[in-house]
Amino acid sequence: MKKLLATLLTSITFLVAMMPATNAATVAQPFNVTVTLTSVCTMATIGDLAFGTYTAFQAGAQTATPTTATLTCTRGLTGVTANFDTTAGIGSTGAAAAATAVGAGVIAGLEYNITATPGTTTAGTAASSVSIGTADSRPYTIAGTMPASQAGTSATGVQTQVRTLTVNY
Repeated sequence: MKKLLATLLTSITFLVAMMPATNAATVAQPFNVTVTLTSVCTMATIGDLAFGTYTAFQAGAQTATPTTATLTCTRGLTGVTANFDTTAGIGSTGAAAAATAVGAGVIAGLEYNITATPGTTTAGTAASSVSIGTADSRPYTIAGTMPASQAGTSATGVQTQVRTLTVNY
C-alpha cells in the first residue's frame, strides 16, 4: 500500500510539474473622453444709472453716477460685443453691437446718451484634478450724460425708464 501511495504521489507531483505556470497578466486599451461645451455668459443684476436732479435750463451737462454690469463667462471667450435696446420709448436708440455699446433716449422730456464700456477681463482658473476652476469676469461700466439747457416735461418724483444691455458672444 505504501508503494502504491508513493507511486501515486510521484505521478501527481509529475503532473503538477508539467502543468503550465499561471502568471498574472494585464491588458490595456486607450479610449477617448469627449465633450461638446456650450459657452455661456451670465450677467449679474445691474444697478440704476442715476442722473440725480436735473434743473430745467441748467448751464452744465448732467452726468449720471456710473453703474457696472458684470458678466461671468466661459474661460477664453473672444469677440464679445454689446448693444442697448431700442424699445425704451420715443427717442431711444442703440447702435449696432460693438466692443462699447452706445445708446440714447429721452426721459421726463430730457435727452440722454449712454455707453457701456468693457473693462479689463479677469481670467478665471483652469480646472484640475482637485478644482473645478473658475469663470472669466467681464465688467462693463455703464455711464450717461444729459446735455445742458433742456426744458424737460413736468413730472413729479423720480422718473424711471427700463433699458436693456445685451451682450453677444
